[in-house]
Amino acid sequence: MRRIGYIIGILLFFVSCEEKGKQFTVSSSQNKIWYCGDTLQFEIASKKNHVPDSVVLRFDKQSVFQTYYKTTTCSFTTDGMLMGDKTLTFEIYRKGKKEIHNRSLRILSDIEPAQLHYEVVATYKHDANSYTQGLQYEQGKFYESAGLYEESSVRYVDVKTGNVLKKNDVEPRFFAEGLTIVGDSLYQLTWRENTGFIYDKNTLERIDLFKYETEGWGLCFDGTNLVMSDGTEFLYFYEPKNFTLVRKVAVFNNRGAVSSLNELEFVNGFIYANIYQSDEIVKINPSNGKVAATIDFSGLLPAELSDGVDVLNGIAYNADNQHFYITGKLWPRVFEVRLFYE
Repeated sequence: MRRIGYIIGILLFFVSCEEKGKQFTVSSSQNKIWYCGDTLQFEIASKKNHVPDSVVLRFDKQSVFQTYYKTTTCSFTTDGMLMGDKTLTFEIYRKGKKEIHNRSLRILSDIEPAQLHYEVVATYKHDANSYTQGLQYEQGKFYESAGLYEESSVRYVDVKTGNVLKKNDVEPRFFAEGLTIVGDSLYQLTWRENTGFIYDKNTLERIDLFKYETEGWGLCFDGTNLVMSDGTEFLYFYEPKNFTLVRKVAVFNNRGAVSSLNELEFVNGFIYANIYQSDEIVKINPSNGKVAATIDFSGLLPAELSDGVDVLNGIAYNADNQHFYITGKLWPRVFEVRLFYE
């Protein structure tokens, strides 16, 4: 149903070739996986040993990144650049004529993610009929988005008892997804319907809706923007008032793109994301998309409670005690955990 797995970052970069009808070639003797901070070097050559008057370098056909004059050897560093797949465009000028050469590269994170560990502090009952898509904690209550067509809802739940205190069903044609709190409002995504809902946090009365172009998976609020996942390696940052896209960031570790990003939670400057159909949660730096740490929750749900359940999905945070709440789709339990580094 959804794309699974990590894309392995193997780079085929700067293949030396002579493009038909052009006097210059662009090549590099370097052939490796590139990481943030690496220095890239390329050569510009011609059969007649001409030297370009200037070379303008652009990334992804955007504004000028760097300009070189009267040289056949150019280099630059990837330090500070966002990760992901990039198209390098070389505009080579000589005697009033311009040639364009395009090359591709992939930039990976330059850090190896740390390993976070967990300790179960407490266990609470959870509605085993709830296909948990989004989870938030506030003042002793969980705000929860439950999915599936004809079964979706938004609800708030007493943490200690697991009792559903209030519930608002979503129309049968919608598959509810991620959920987050913004002030006195709840924002809820839907999967393939390109529609989100806004509720009054206290009454669960629907007060507005919003539209987006991608699938909707996970959602959190960073204090300024709504951050949304769509099952790929991208995080989308939206302005909450008009739901206009501010920016998007690709998430990478030192091996490649980290896709299947699902449930999201913003905590102390980082985004925690559940990897769909896995027991892994990653801790992401939202400014650059680098994965700072991973947490393996394999075995969190005891085997005797696992009949009929679906995958781990559900991350909430209690700022008062700095503990996380973790659950899954159709899980009969919510686990309060403390995260720590060894």
